Amino acid sequence: MPLDPAQRHQIEQDAITAVWEADRIAACDDAIALLREIADLERDDDGDVIIGTDADGHNDLMSRIAAFLAANDQ
Repeated sequence: MPLDPAQRHQIEQDAITAVWEADRIAACDDAIALLREIADLERDDDGDVIIGTDADGHNDLMSRIAAFLAANDQ
């Protein structure tokens, strides 16, 4: 028995919502991983996190945070 247009539309909307929710869950997992990494960093005497750079002034963690924010800025 074929679906009526309303049923077909609802199924399509449910699929779109499921994909969006999966993307959000993946983004949350990535954010949690970054936060755990930050939490494990060395701290100064005031308790502030020390985010160091290499000899060229680059920091992989900061680059990954910037990329994460750019990809998930919705």
